[in-house]
Amino acid sequence: MQNSISLIITTVLLSWLPIAVKAQQPLFELLPPKTTNIRFSNDINETEHLNVLAYEYFYNGGGIAVGDINNDGLDDLFFTANMGPNKLYLNQGNLKFKDITRDAAKELEGRSGAWKTGVTMSDVNGDG
Repeated sequence: MQNSISLIITTVLLSWLPIAVKAQQPLFELLPPKTTNIRFSNDINETEHLNVLAYEYFYNGGGIAVGDINNDGLDDLFFTANMGPNKLYLNQGNLKFKDITRDAAKELEGRSGAWKTGVTMSDVNGDG
């Protein structure tokens, strides 16, 4: 008798499940470089001497920092590439960005041949 009641309750609860489950809309939309003007790729060239066996963090990736570098209230982006040049993008609003790496400082691209694993951004002098 107890098993029959448990079976009936389980059946009733499971029959309501499709009613309670609703499809969730995606939270994000992938925008192409043509729309955002962000053209960055962290390409890694694996060799016999430079690989995950030689450097265990080989596939950990570069980094992305977000901050307002010109006090316009928009979040600007700085990308680091493990083996390639870094990029600084100025947010121009409406998810449009401009590559200002060389205009800001050519050194932001990073040393040629250097391995870069991350980035942080902070307002050291507190000027916003």
